[in-house]
Amino acid sequence: MATEKQQKRYQWTKSDRFGDIVTVAEDQQDGKWLYFEDGSRINPNLIDEFLLEVRDERDVLNVNNIQSVQHTVQNQVEPVQPTVEKQVETKEPSIMGKMIMKMSKKNVVNVPLQINISIPTQQLYAMLSEGMEEDDLNEEIMEVALQQIEIDNLTEYLKENISSFLSEYYK
Repeated sequence: MATEKQQKRYQWTKSDRFGDIVTVAEDQQDGKWLYFEDGSRINPNLIDEFLLEVRDERDVLNVNNIQSVQHTVQNQVEPVQPTVEKQVETKEPSIMGKMIMKMSKKNVVNVPLQINISIPTQQLYAMLSEGMEEDDLNEEIMEVALQQIEIDNLTEYLKENISSFLSEYYK
């Protein structure tokens, strides 16, 4: 039985190729570029910024059509930001799960959660705030912080955190 080696696939998340899925070509002509089967290429240092790895069909982002909005006052066209939806598998609760959900609605508890993220030091923040509005700077820092959180890792972390909390709560 011959097993076929699975080639890496990526989906473009930026550029005019937004939403396109490409497969890495077997024949890589040089180390400066990563070539795809469709003939396109990318600098390997830019992969994380422009591409999302597609391991299976669940990783494919559903991309709604990008539409333009025309302003009647200035008669200018501005593109609308594309909306991206990631397919999420939801597990249907069991009979016991449904019963627990129904009987637990009034008992809401606070589960403490801590996530480690990399943010600028207070000195760097002070320096950056000299050239930017505080709200804009905070928004940029939040975007960078959110990009650090991988949803699969977050889900696993939440499972561990909730499990630990429940062990302590029901002692």
